[in-house]
Amino acid sequence: MKVIKKMALMSAAAFLLIACGSSEKKNDEAKVRNVMTVLPLNRQETTVKNFSGVVKENSTVSLSFRTPGQIMRILVKEGTRVRRGQLVATLDTKDYQLQVDAAKIQYDQLTNEVERLRKLYEAKSLSGNDFEKATSGLEQLRIKLQNAKNQLSYTQLTAPVDGTVQKVNFEPSEMVSAGMPVMDIVDIHSMEVEVNIPDDVYRFLSNTTEAYCIAAGERYNLHKKSVLAKADANQLFTVKYAIDGQLSPGVNVDVYIEMGGDMTVSGLSIPAHAIFEDGGKTYVWVVEQGNIVKRHAITANKVDSEGMAVVESGISATDQVVKAGVKALHDGDKVKIVTQRNTNVGDLL
Repeated sequence: MKVIKKMALMSAAAFLLIACGSSEKKNDEAKVRNVMTVLPLNRQETTVKNFSGVVKENSTVSLSFRTPGQIMRILVKEGTRVRRGQLVATLDTKDYQLQVDAAKIQYDQLTNEVERLRKLYEAKSLSGNDFEKATSGLEQLRIKLQNAKNQLSYTQLTAPVDGTVQKVNFEPSEMVSAGMPVMDIVDIHSMEVEVNIPDDVYRFLSNTTEAYCIAAGERYNLHKKSVLAKADANQLFTVKYAIDGQLSPGVNVDVYIEMGGDMTVSGLSIPAHAIFEDGGKTYVWVVEQGNIVKRHAITANKVDSEGMAVVESGISATDQVVKAGVKALHDGDKVKIVTQRNTNVGDLL
């Protein structure tokens, strides 16, 4: 009888031990959290700055006659497109033509006289001094004739560049002095975009990788020409760009400047929902050795349109970052990494 009771007690004790062990095993399994992880992606993104700019002419040429006179014709009007060498205005040429004719008569007469004296000089009938005086006088008349011809040519005003007539200052029959601006022509082959930028962009302008502008839906590449090193009253610096293409002066454009170097956004990219805050700081969970999670403080730069955050520091490219199951975790929790299934819509566990 005593033997039976003793066996019964041993059986009960064994049963309790088995039951207890099974319960502890279930409790340990219950503490393991299921999570999904992601490896951070290396990312480098060029910063693009956008500003408003305006198209301006690089140069405006003021045309004037090199000699005084009365305007005979104005052959263009404001807004007229002209080509280099095109005649745009003339002076009355009558007086200048008379000067040419008179100088030519004198020159032709002395030319014949010098030719006669040359024969006498070669025949030893004229001294060398007298012949030199004659040839010197002929040279002076040649110069006088050429000057008269130049003055006559100055009565013709031509466009020095391809451009557009911006302003006409006189009408036919008016008198003008030499050097008085008759009209202004905008050089259409040297348009430029002027844009004002703040100091934080000005300091990194040498790291510009590309610049372009958008006008009427078209893109035009820009090339930096000059930068004013002094800020204006609004603390902005003026930058001028040459344009690949033709745009009319005065047109407003959107200017885009791509910045490299210290202005480049670089880091590791992870899903934004993998990030959480605690005590005013930003963290992510990282699965470490033994499938234990620990939180890492990070510095996040921004979140793009695809919901990816750029992390500047706090994690490495080899870290297993928890992207799903974040809210249920605590430091030191043991986790089980699972893969996404079709039934786990939206990465929710």
